[in-house]
Amino acid sequence: MRRTLYLLLSLVLGVAWFTILVTGLSTGIGLAITLVGIPILVGMLWLVRWMAQAERALVGALIGVDATAHYRRPPHPGFAAQVMTRLGDPQTWKDLVYLFVQFPLGILWFVIATLLLGLTFATLLAPLYYWAVDGGIEAGLFTADTLPEALALVPLGVLLGWISWHVLDALGRVHGAWAQLILASSPDPELTARVHEMRSSQARIIEAADEARRRIERDLHDGAQQRLVALSLKLGMARKRLEAGDDNAVELVTEAHEESKLALAEMRDLARGIHPAILIERGLGPAIEELATRATLPVVVEEAPEERLPPATEAAAYFVVAECLANVSKYAQAQGATVRARCEVGRIVVEVVDDGVGGADPSAGSGLRGLADRVEALGGTLTVHSVAGHGTAVRAEIPLVSAPAAAG
Repeated sequence: MRRTLYLLLSLVLGVAWFTILVTGLSTGIGLAITLVGIPILVGMLWLVRWMAQAERALVGALIGVDATAHYRRPPHPGFAAQVMTRLGDPQTWKDLVYLFVQFPLGILWFVIATLLLGLTFATLLAPLYYWAVDGGIEAGLFTADTLPEALALVPLGVLLGWISWHVLDALGRVHGAWAQLILASSPDPELTARVHEMRSSQARIIEAADEARRRIERDLHDGAQQRLVALSLKLGMARKRLEAGDDNAVELVTEAHEESKLALAEMRDLARGIHPAILIERGLGPAIEELATRATLPVVVEEAPEERLPPATEAAAYFVVAECLANVSKYAQAQGATVRARCEVGRIVVEVVDDGVGGADPSAGSGLRGLADRVEALGGTLTVHSVAGHGTAVRAEIPLVSAPAAAG
């Protein structure tokens, strides 16, 4: 019955898809020379996919065929990347072919379905209307113009109904096979895009790790190492003065003590950038609170998990907040920021929102791109919504995984 319903709907669907496609494409191509048609043609890329998805839903619900498609994903963020990816995706053109062919197929399926159903119901209901037909009901060489003769057509109607049922069911299966052939696709395009994305992400992670190592070496050499050298020299001078009975040795010891405190502070800051001790000892909630306290602008922590999470998840969530707050302080020109980190089923959702100038581009810098790589390495996602003049909102969804996170 459901397959028959789809065959009856196919003409309406075919006319609708054909009308929309012809109107949109002809208008877009006709106005392309004035550049007005370009947005129309781009919009048709999205419209074709929506119509194909509607067909997949109907084919699945009424015919019982899974015609799931695996579309390619853009290699990097941006509207232009989405447009080029859809243009280069073979499934886009397969969807277009299916929608155009639906019009002649819809006519064929509708005519066959209405003919078979009409004959079936005409013979089954003959006793109810035979008297209203001049000359009686003609069924081949047989004419029924009396009630007994009309009743004799009922068994013929039952036979026609049985035949129609199987014929229409077979036609529905045929259309389902056609839909599966054109609308469905193997996951190869998605896997190929995913592999490309993972390779790019891996290369960026290695590059970021090398850069972080060089930064640590530079900070150690220029900061703590120099202070430790100065501390060693001053302690050596103080020892010699003490041996010589010089009263000025106390001054050198005092300077050495201050130098040691500065060296410890620099070492502590450096260690915090690698992996903060508070995150290991007390968990994500207190670590986020400490980040908010150390920020150079007012930061409100609206939500933070109290329970301990897997180390990899805690590290990724912490560095999302840390990098975002650092970016807000450097670039956003914001008056304040809000941090939310809440646990949901099987994941933690981290959101950092500021009221700054907006316009952040994840593809333009290494900070947000590195965060995206870290989150995606754990199977999560990171999205950035930043409209110029309306602030920036960064949202990360990170699975509660137990694998160790990469240091960074």
